[in-house]
Amino acid sequence: MYVRRTPIVGAVLRAMVVSALTALTACATLEPEGVTAGPGGGAYVVRRGAPLVIGLEGDLTTGYVWELQRSSGAPLLLAGGSDFTPAPLPAGMMGVAGTTTFRFRALEPGTAALEFAYRRPLEEGVAPAKVVRYDVTVRPLGRLYGLFERVSANAASGQRN
Repeated sequence: MYVRRTPIVGAVLRAMVVSALTALTACATLEPEGVTAGPGGGAYVVRRGAPLVIGLEGDLTTGYVWELQRSSGAPLLLAGGSDFTPAPLPAGMMGVAGTTTFRFRALEPGTAALEFAYRRPLEEGVAPAKVVRYDVTVRPLGRLYGLFERVSANAASGQRN
């Protein structure tokens, strides 16, 4: 069957393409998705305005705490302090570990390096027991910033968001 291309058919096709592109752009700008980073560090990509949540496992009863040791780059803002959530306490057990959570907000496009140290605050001059680093790239909101880039950066670090 042969369909003759008329100006009306061309206009309808153009309208469909414009509608599809508008829908894709709207999906990319409606709600900035947040990223929950894994405890092992790595590279992450987040959109401007979106939250970045980092959860680090530890045991406060040992005297060790997670501290933000270094933050380079301006695009991230620490929202409040850290929060500790203990793991469910089995009957008869004391001193169960938990998760220290840091929440950031991506303010502007750019890159930042976050370094966390697991240490005892009262032991000055002693190297931390663990150090974890996160390299964060903040992408502008309002454009299709590269789904494959985000997936590949998070896959390289072994994490999903």
